[in-house]
Amino acid sequence: MEELRLTYQEYWGYYFRVVHRHKIPGIFKWDQDLVDLIEKQCALKPGASILDLGCGGGDQAKLFARKGYQVVGIDKVKSLIEFATDAFKKEGLSGEFHTGDMREIKYQNEFDLCVMLSGTFGILTEEENEQLLQKIHRALKPDGQAFIDYLPLEQYSKLSRTRSWDTIDDGFSLREEWFDVPTSTYRTRKVHILLDGRVIKPAEEVDYNANEVIRCYGFREIEDLAERTGYAVKAHLSRKQIGNPDYIPEANEPRGMLILVKRN
Repeated sequence: MEELRLTYQEYWGYYFRVVHRHKIPGIFKWDQDLVDLIEKQCALKPGASILDLGCGGGDQAKLFARKGYQVVGIDKVKSLIEFATDAFKKEGLSGEFHTGDMREIKYQNEFDLCVMLSGTFGILTEEENEQLLQKIHRALKPDGQAFIDYLPLEQYSKLSRTRSWDTIDDGFSLREEWFDVPTSTYRTRKVHILLDGRVIKPAEEVDYNANEVIRCYGFREIEDLAERTGYAVKAHLSRKQIGNPDYIPEANEPRGMLILVKRN
């Protein structure tokens, strides 16, 4: 049995977000339902400009482009940007992709909408998350919107340390996950055991023996963060609305998706 230790760029950047992700049952329908929900809830106008931060391989960006929106995607992993660029070329879609750190964006009044999807918001420090919201604010046109997909504290704080096996197309995936109370972070470790005898693991451990650390936010906590960085809260959605847009969340239900409007 061969053990492969992949770097961040190789594992999170490409293996997990393209090779593994594309084999998850129902993932492409989930992407389509999410993009449809964003389009409806944000009432996007034809040809709207969209900034996709942490765009990965461009799975959601491609769906926006098919609808006629103008997409700019940014991710720090070069192989993901190359994958997204090639996918757009194959379909003849219009869009731009750039390798870069989203913390360094310098756009001003250029986009109708900024999206951060698939757990991208929260991977930075608390200070960096706030600074990023400020930079997104500058990047948006007057009355521009931001759609923030985040991990709700109300849900993840109840998580006990667990291990679980998932069947994947080419083998099995072992996931260990837990919630770290002092830092309000969701943490995971993953190992993939493939049928060809390979064992794939991330090379780096970020903190507390975790391969991934994401800051979780409470309902009011993230609204306060948004309001002090220059936004008005337009809507606070439940993930149950993905694929079921007419669903009405209960008052005490964890949310996970926030729609913000730039205050001028």
